[in-house]
This record gives sequence, C-alpha cells and structure tokens, in this order.
Amino acid sequence: MNKFFCRTGISLAAALSLPADALEFSPGDYEMMPANKTFALAYFQYAHSDEYYSQGNKAAGDYRLRSEATLLRIIHGFRPAENFSIEPQIIIPFVRADAMGDASPLGSASGMGDIIVGMPLKFRMDNEGGDILSLAPFIYAPTGAYNNEKAVNVGENRWRYLMQGVWIHHFSDAWAFTTGADVSWTTANDRYGADNNSLSQSPRYEYQAYLSYNLTPATQLGFGGGWITGAKSRIDGISQDDRLDSTYVRISASHFITPAVQVQFSGGRDIAVEQGFRQDTNISLRLGYLF
Repeated sequence: MNKFFCRTGISLAAALSLPADALEFSPGDYEMMPANKTFALAYFQYAHSDEYYSQGNKAAGDYRLRSEATLLRIIHGFRPAENFSIEPQIIIPFVRADAMGDASPLGSASGMGDIIVGMPLKFRMDNEGGDILSLAPFIYAPTGAYNNEKAVNVGENRWRYLMQGVWIHHFSDAWAFTTGADVSWTTANDRYGADNNSLSQSPRYEYQAYLSYNLTPATQLGFGGGWITGAKSRIDGISQDDRLDSTYVRISASHFITPAVQVQFSGGRDIAVEQGFRQDTNISLRLGYLF
C-alpha cells in the first residue's frame, strides 16, 4: 500500500457509504403527477471511478471504485387542489460496491442500502407557462447493511434529513429549465471503525440545473449537471479536512412507450473533484409504470 493511501485511508473510509447521499433528479421528475395515480419505478445504475483526489491532489496510483445499484421507487400523487400536488414516496436501494487496484484494501460491500421516504409538495404557478415550484423533504433511515470493521458500506448507520427545493420554468410547450438545490444533515455514526469512534458530518449542499426539450409529447431530451459541496467529516471531533467540492454533467432521454410505460436513460461523468473518487462513468436506466 503506497504512502498516499496511508495518509488518506481515514478520509477514504469516511467517504465510502453507498449509495451516495445525493438525491439527483432528472428533467421532468418534478412535473406534477396525474391526480390519484401511482408511479412504480425501477432504476438500474452503474458507476465507475478511476481516480482518487484528496484536498484537490490526485493520488499517484491505480485507485478504482465500481458500484452497481438497483433502486425500487413508488410515488403516489394526491391533488387537494387543481394547482397543488402532494406526492409521498419511498425508495429502496440495493447496492454492490467494489474497490479495485490500489484501493482494493478497502474491500467491497453489498446489500440493501438506507431506505428513503419523502413527500414533495408541488405548486403550479398562475403564469403563462404554468411554472412549478416544489419543496421536498426526505428522510434516510439507517436500514442499510453496515459493518463498522469495513471501510466500504452500503448503509451509513445514521439518520439523514434532506430538504430539496426545485423550480421548473416552461419557456414553451417544448422547452423547460429545471433548477434545484438541497441541503442535508446527519446524526452521528457512533459505531465508526473497529474502535467504535464517532463520525459526524457538516451539512452537505447540492445544486442542479437542466435544460430539457420535448421532441414529441412522449419523448424528452435533457442536458445539465450539478455541483456538490460541504459534508466535512469529523472523527471523535477531529476534522478530516475532506470537504466536498465536485461538479458533474448529465445527459438524459426519456420516452413513454405507451401512455403508462416509460423508459429513461441518463449518463454522465464528473468534471472536477476536490475530495474522493472521480467518476468517469455514470449510467442509469429507469423503467416506470403509471397506474
């Protein structure tokens, strides 16, 4: 194991709870659902990283991380008023992650991740385009597989609370701009590492923006990206100097094969990373059924 790994091993381990605590959305996700309908979704995701950074410095070596995830999501839409929708939902992730190359001493992990429940509130504005404003609280429950003696885990062993705000501006029936930001807080993980240390984290922030175009009423194309910062870790009160500062890019395409069945593809990669693994590949396939 080289010297860089020895210097950054604690920060590596602190960062590797999977799936990521991000809550990315895609163009169209925050449009209002039809009243009294349910949307069942299955996501199949693959991500690969081939570089590791610590405080902006790239590790000299072969640091790789591969993750595969299947997420099951159920959303139900209530419409108390014509311009107001309440959409409670649950997300159940199943994840496998493998550290490879010089990062292989970190090991691997698989199993069910932390279950996420949320209740987005969506308001349609009384303007020409019918813009959408949404406020969405989410809670991550510590249900995921966790072993304090392993560096890589699919669960965080702590509660996470996330608040996301999103605005959709419709330029026309075809063009729309979606922008959103979220902040999340965590409780402490009091079973971190073999010595049961206490791992805490400062608030984590994320900003996303996407431009989308409806090629047809059933087909949508999207392009955009996001920025992540914050989430500095402390172990027993000692700062790990591992604040995140990452930017990424995404493209997407979605199509309703029938009025009830949707397929969506999205792909992208990290552009810049200050701390952690840099993804060179991020692919997601989503299947949805509306009933």
